[in-house]
Amino acid sequence: MHTSCQNNSPIVSRVAKCLILAVFVAVASVQSLYGASTGYMVRGEVVDSAGVAEVYATLRIYNTSDSVKPVVLATTDENGRISQSLPSAGGYRLSVASVGKRPVERTFAVDASHSDVDLGRIVLEENVTELGQVEVVAQRPLVVREIDRLGYDVKADPEAETSTLREILRKVPLVSVDEEGNIKVKGSSDFKIYKNGRPNNSFTNNAKDIFAAIPASSIKKIEVITEPGAREDAEGVGAILNIVTDSDTALNGVVGTANLYADNNSFIPNPSLWLSTQVDKVTMSVNGGYNRTPKGNDSKSWSNQYTDYYETGNRYEAETYSTYPQNSGWMGLEASWEPDSLNLFTVEANGWIWSPLDQRITSSVRMLGAAAADGSRPVLYSYNSLQRPLDNGNLSFDGSANYQHSTRRKGETITLSYRISNNSSKNESETQYYDMFNCDFEYTGRYFDSKQDFMEQTVQADWSRPYGEKHKLDIGAKAVFRDNHSISTQTYEGADMGTHDDFTHRTTIAAAYADYRLTLGKWNIRAGLRYEYSYLSARFKAQTENRSNFSSTLNDLVPNAAVSWNINDANSVKLSYSRNIRRPSIWFLDPARSETPTSVSFGNPDLGSVAYNNVSFNYSLIKNKFNLDFNIGGTLVDNSLQNVSWIDERERVVSTYDNVGKMRSLNMSVYFQWSIDSKTRWMLNLWGGYTYLRQPVALDASGAQVFGSRARWAVNPWTRISRDLPWKLELSVSGYWWSGGLSNVYSYQDPGTPGYSISLVRKFLKEDRLTVRLNVNRPFGPNEMHTNYHTYNPQYTTDSETINRSGRYVGVSLNFRFGSLNAQVKKTAASISNDDLQSGSRGGGGGK
Repeated sequence: MHTSCQNNSPIVSRVAKCLILAVFVAVASVQSLYGASTGYMVRGEVVDSAGVAEVYATLRIYNTSDSVKPVVLATTDENGRISQSLPSAGGYRLSVASVGKRPVERTFAVDASHSDVDLGRIVLEENVTELGQVEVVAQRPLVVREIDRLGYDVKADPEAETSTLREILRKVPLVSVDEEGNIKVKGSSDFKIYKNGRPNNSFTNNAKDIFAAIPASSIKKIEVITEPGAREDAEGVGAILNIVTDSDTALNGVVGTANLYADNNSFIPNPSLWLSTQVDKVTMSVNGGYNRTPKGNDSKSWSNQYTDYYETGNRYEAETYSTYPQNSGWMGLEASWEPDSLNLFTVEANGWIWSPLDQRITSSVRMLGAAAADGSRPVLYSYNSLQRPLDNGNLSFDGSANYQHSTRRKGETITLSYRISNNSSKNESETQYYDMFNCDFEYTGRYFDSKQDFMEQTVQADWSRPYGEKHKLDIGAKAVFRDNHSISTQTYEGADMGTHDDFTHRTTIAAAYADYRLTLGKWNIRAGLRYEYSYLSARFKAQTENRSNFSSTLNDLVPNAAVSWNINDANSVKLSYSRNIRRPSIWFLDPARSETPTSVSFGNPDLGSVAYNNVSFNYSLIKNKFNLDFNIGGTLVDNSLQNVSWIDERERVVSTYDNVGKMRSLNMSVYFQWSIDSKTRWMLNLWGGYTYLRQPVALDASGAQVFGSRARWAVNPWTRISRDLPWKLELSVSGYWWSGGLSNVYSYQDPGTPGYSISLVRKFLKEDRLTVRLNVNRPFGPNEMHTNYHTYNPQYTTDSETINRSGRYVGVSLNFRFGSLNAQVKKTAASISNDDLQSGSRGGGGGK
């Protein structure tokens, strides 16, 4: 029988049919290889001394020749039963553990004549041994939910030994990673990435590449902090993805992971390296990588834009061709020193660098007059332009030093921290105009040069103390010193005009917080409050009527509260409220005026902080083979930072920013992970939301305005099904789609092109030290990815389309682990995190 994906049905239908066909063929072929007659099973029942079933007791099955790495990690079901398939014939050792019980081991063997072994009833006795203070350590489930976060135990996952951090992230509830490495938390890209409780700019800026380089074996757990509270100081973000490295230190040695990736779009391998070592009581790790996007299809895009002006009836048309090859690299360093069991010193440094490679933006522009009776339009003016960067780049660095002292009281710690963060960017470009016809501007070229520097220093003190077994109190204080400096110059060839701005914006913040937690049986209660005092000042080197120095003082109270109920071992519900603030970055504050023949843009140094109020309800189901997390919530904002735009007398779009918006949003996320059988897994992450925006809309430069509003639904599904094959192969098929959504009160995005990919993974060498992944993206098409935006303003409407012709590609990645070491850099229990800045960029003459 012959099947084909080449037909004349719509693109979405064709992609859906091809994806279903690929999944069907993959699963069917695997089922033919893995019939039921060749399976090996072990069964049994686990009870306590009273004969009561031990629900979700931890099971580890080892080869009899291996006492370190389990071949199977599972739990008993809701009735305490064991029903677990085995990879092959041979001898095995089963280890059963449960909280408060003595571990039990059983040995057994399976072969062709005894493929199904029943171990009968296994009794776990109470652990009554008491030597002074006894601490019983038991294995935890893979997924654990706390009142403010969800944690994935990476060390309990056998696949972590041979996987990268990016591969393990695909298993974490509320986190989705598509085949290109793009990460979303709770269906949104509005999240921050921490490392050991500290914000990490390198991770946040380049997670797609860095997480493909870090070995999962160096990670202890991954936390999704769903409601950042007063202690985390995570204002302005919807969630935090916290990567916690292993804190155990035992052996000396060196361990490392080398990675290499290439695809047919570039053919230039992108390398990365991770190393860790320990000398006496000092442990250190370093990582780094390099990425280059060459001149190829993956760095080209085409776009078309059409704007109709209501008052005159004129039409603006533009066709643009862009190439954007670029270099980027990152590095990280961690070190810890533990002189004794009560004191710990840590340092950390991270950096990221970016620069373009011979980028080009070529445009063809024309303004047409009002349509005549026959539909024809006269050409009012036209020109072509070429824009290229001269000296562009971005360099960011952040470092921290922490000291933690643990008292004799269990769980009580005092932490002192210092953090410094710097970001420097340069945007220098020139634009040449040619083939000019009847243009109303005199210049034939434009030169733009902007230098921006951001420096932040933070000192912080934290105290954490439990009171008995039910109460815990965290208090702390910090001071933040921020210095934003921007110098912008703009000149025009052939015209006596230009601008020069030297702008400094400083912010000083003093903050204190208290976070209280109470545990009452199955109930958990959390409440926190943060107070922040902010002093903001703006200074202009050359003051004018529109650029005068100013300062302001802000006082913000940031409360949060949550209550959760663990209905039973598998089910829990939670209700939470939080308030956070977001301050504008220099991108929005810089008043430097950037002008082109068709646009004018500038920042607003009078912007203030934005307050977000959030309410959410969560239901979580965690079972042996099935995890479900459902969340529904809403956000209310009355002074959101929004774009404000109008048309000037030359029909140019003038845009700036102001705290004038109202936002109401409702969002829902559903995540589930289902182990269909011992070799087949299915994951789904579905996010949906409704957003309503309302703000004053400027009619012209005189200040006249009306109120405008816009609302729209958005949906973002991601799914993946994977199957283990013979010969250490894993086949997976994934699909994703973005329905579009609101950009601001003026604009919205149409649905994007559906994406899907097929990947095959194979492990080689002793201890699976070499992993090879082959990934095919959109093998049946389409190759073109379309992005469409629509803008509606009281004075004009704009439709634009961008086409990227790199949807279909084949990529190969190699991951090699070497060395041996059982030591990772330690971390302090508390640390600095500043995430209240709302960042972004605006047009300024090219570059990134």
